[in-house]
Formats: sequence, structure tokens, C-alpha cells
Amino acid sequence: MRVAVGGTFHILHKGHKNLLHKAFEIGDEVLIGLTSDAFAKLTRNYQVNPYNVRYRNLVNFVKKFGKKYEIRMIEDHYGPTVNEEFDAIVVSYETRFYAKEINRIRKSKGLKEMEIYNIGRVLAEDLIPVASTRIVSGDIDKFGKRLKKIVINVGSDNEIKLNAVKKVFSKFFDDFEVLGKKIQGLKNQPYDNEIIYCAYKRAKEAIGDGDYGIGIEAGLVWDSYIKKYFDVHYVVILDKLGNVNFSRSMGFVYPDTFMEFFDDGEIGKRFDEYYGTEDIGRKRGAIGFLTNNKINREKLIEDALLLAIYQKGSKYYYL
Repeated sequence: MRVAVGGTFHILHKGHKNLLHKAFEIGDEVLIGLTSDAFAKLTRNYQVNPYNVRYRNLVNFVKKFGKKYEIRMIEDHYGPTVNEEFDAIVVSYETRFYAKEINRIRKSKGLKEMEIYNIGRVLAEDLIPVASTRIVSGDIDKFGKRLKKIVINVGSDNEIKLNAVKKVFSKFFDDFEVLGKKIQGLKNQPYDNEIIYCAYKRAKEAIGDGDYGIGIEAGLVWDSYIKKYFDVHYVVILDKLGNVNFSRSMGFVYPDTFMEFFDDGEIGKRFDEYYGTEDIGRKRGAIGFLTNNKINREKLIEDALLLAIYQKGSKYYYL
């Protein structure tokens, strides 16, 4: 089987090695496309090692496989794969679209489509993909080991949300800090699709120079079958490479008597007025009051955060 694989291979890191291991595992003959210095400059915002250095590093790594291989300079994302006979191509989750485009071009030329092997994402200790950019910046080493404190910026100054983030991320990381940032210009009471929009905006505006931006937003989702609103929390986790994971908490409905009272405005404030609570959204939440604290708002947020992080860390979402 003739297999193609390609990349810049600036630093032979954990992700590159997984890619090459897969190519040599399935292939009898492997073509490695290595980007030229000129093409590398177009696709990278840092100084890439010269072609001859990258070539030598590749040879030193792949010769151990004891199989036939060729390293060829490429000037674009396709190289010889759009013209020559190949049986398969090995890609990462981030580059899988190029493989699909290559197959489209091959089909238009009457060539056999290649089988696509996606190795998924290779994550560093901080659950953010290993990338040369991150090694160059000093975030991680080439094995994916974290070298700096992880910074998690939350798009809110609500202590309930901040505490939930701290508790959940402590299950995954030891050395991290959580910082809250108040986000302006959002609706006080979002409905339906407005909720996920507000959560995403919170994450995007919060991340700054951090490793993660977290957006958490509560709102009302209409169910046309029971003709009631569910109160739910949406969570958006955005990492510094632009990867996004979404989740939603379990929802609950308010008592009919309260909803007959609630006509408009911010539901938390109207809840305070109706039940005589004070700033319920920044404490145990309406669900805590209604269930006698058997389930509280912080727990709802924690569960939704956990779901988003488990997605992020699972290879099955990216194969």
C-alpha cells in the first residue's frame, strides 16, 4: 500500500510522531510531503527551521521503521497526491479537510480516491492540541508537557460560575488560575438561541491572552409540546487555538404560579420579588431554592462544564 502524509514538521513533536507512526503502520511505501521554506512562511507566523534541517530530522526519525519511504518538497497543501497513485492518506483532525478536497480533485481527474486515516487530535497535558506554535511560545514541550501555569478566563464575575469553573478544572489540572471578567452588552434575559450566543460571546471576549475562555449563560428555552420554558445553562469552552466545545445543563421548569407572575424582565430578579429571596442568581439559584438545595445552580454548571471538557479530551469526537 502506498501512503501519503505531509506537513511542515518544524519541530518533531508528539502529534507529528503519531501521524508518521500511523503512516508507516498501514503503508508498505510512504511518501512524506515536506513543505518548502517559502510555503512554510505563508502558513506560519514564526521562523520555521530551514528545509534541510527539517528533512534531516525526518530521516533520523522514520528510518527506524525499516520501510520504503520518500521525502519530497511540496509547495501547497496537495503536493503529488492530486496526480499520482496513492492508496491512502494520513491526516490529523485539523487537516482532514485537505484530504477530502484532494479526493474531490482526484475523482475529477479519474484517479482512485484515497482512503483517509484520521488520527484525531493529539492533546498536551492541558487538553489543548500539541502544536509547534505552542512549543515555540513556551507553553509546552515537544512531548506535550505543560511548562506554564494554565490561565482560565471566565466571562463573568459571578462567584457561583467562578467557583464551578475552579472545582471542575481542579479535577484535570494542578497548576492553574481562574480569573473573572465582566462582559458588557449582553441581554439580561436571553431566550432560546440567544443563550448560546451570549455564552459564546462571553468565552470569546474573556479569553484574551489566556489558555481558555469560558462562557456560561443561563436562559429560557421554550418547549412547544408542554408549552413551558425550561431554565438551562449553556457552557462554551474556547481554547487559545480557537477550538470550541459546547454543552448544556439539565433544565427545569418553574412553578406555574410563578410563571403566571413572570411577564417580562430578568427572571432572577422577578424570582426574588415573588419568593422574597435576595440575588438568587448569585447564590444557590432558583433550582436550589425550589429543591431545598438538593440541586443548586453551581452543580448544574459543574455538570455542564464536565461534559464539555470530557468531549474535549475524548479522541472519539475527532476521529
